[in-house]
Amino acid sequence: MTVTGKTDRSMILNECLEAMGVVLEYDIKDYPMHQHAMRVGEGCVLIGEKLGLQQKTLQSLYYAGLLHDIGKIAVDIKLLSKRDVLKDWEFDVIKKHAIFGSRIIASLPELKDLSLWIRWHHEKWDGSGYPDGLKGEEIPVEVQILSAVDCLDSLQTPRLDRDRLTPEQAFDIIHHETGTHFNPEIMELVLEMVKEKTLIPGKPSTRFLTLKEQYVNIPMLEEDSNMLDGYSMSGFYHVLRLFARVIDAKHQYTAGHSARVAVLSKYLAQKIGLPRNEVNKVEIAGLLHDAGKVSIPNEILDKDGQPDDIEWSYIKGHPVHSFDILSKISSLQDIAEIAHHHHERLDGSGYPCSLSGDTIHLLSQIIAIADTYDAITSTRTYRRGQSPEAAYDAVRKGLGIKYNREVGLALLATPPKYISALFDMYLE
Repeated sequence: MTVTGKTDRSMILNECLEAMGVVLEYDIKDYPMHQHAMRVGEGCVLIGEKLGLQQKTLQSLYYAGLLHDIGKIAVDIKLLSKRDVLKDWEFDVIKKHAIFGSRIIASLPELKDLSLWIRWHHEKWDGSGYPDGLKGEEIPVEVQILSAVDCLDSLQTPRLDRDRLTPEQAFDIIHHETGTHFNPEIMELVLEMVKEKTLIPGKPSTRFLTLKEQYVNIPMLEEDSNMLDGYSMSGFYHVLRLFARVIDAKHQYTAGHSARVAVLSKYLAQKIGLPRNEVNKVEIAGLLHDAGKVSIPNEILDKDGQPDDIEWSYIKGHPVHSFDILSKISSLQDIAEIAHHHHERLDGSGYPCSLSGDTIHLLSQIIAIADTYDAITSTRTYRRGQSPEAAYDAVRKGLGIKYNREVGLALLATPPKYISALFDMYLE
């Protein structure tokens, strides 16, 4: 899909952020795809409209809802998934996610105005919140809305240690914090909307879908300087890089993997002479190829030792989940297909579809080699990273059998120090 106007651009950004929200919240063991982030965004828009906020503010509130917990990617996943009572120091670490999130959002040109909202979404009306101890009207009304909806929906999100609460049960809990945690006027409005059944988890309400069309899917920028041109990375690269960081953060050992695969895939595509459009496309696919790994339980990917047959079946399913997640972004349908097949092999021994030969997209074959190189040279929970020579040897043995010969030879002709320099130049 080629983007031709500002409305299309905003719709694509909206789809990217919604897909990112799914990845942020996805834990297949804990009720997959419960979509807390998307529901918070929806609730913020509905309450904001009731308060008469302007359309641009409603759009910003939706995005703030989608991304309010983005800072959790900088927190140890073991702390976030801990089921027993947190120690004081552990809670202090988790509390920093608001600061981490604000810094991440501040680095995104189109979203930087949301950074303070993200920083303050755990501030409390009585001044006992964090990180800055804001009190009363010092807290922007948008943040008051975000905080209330976040708490209300969090209580309605099912977890292993409790059943899903009804909206009424959740409101009864947070209502006790009126005047301490929450602005009483905001609480009155939330109560009204709970009674109207407009803040119920599940499919978006008809009213929200109308508001989304009116206020969310609208241009964010006044100028066209950053429009996408086919698969140009201009203007969207920072969002896609953030998406990759979110993907990699779901498991401790994968930090930086997606970005390294993207850099190496782009280099290999250039080496074999692919046109610019295809080079850009393989870079995007490299960034997002492992989106589906968020569907694999932590105890499997973080396991000390090789996975058993059942665990391996979960792992082999991740390309399908990558396809499902990326298919939500209308402009990235072919990217979804490329990611779907990055574990296929020429001899048909790959997964999930056992494709062979030319039925495997060339860009999927490029990512397969880049992914293999980084997987072998990176440390895993059950083994230390091996040398680049070990990765080269694996690719060399698979030339024409598992791996594309031309692409494989391009890798083998590249000194390891050159690849290391590429990673150093283009990655944080």
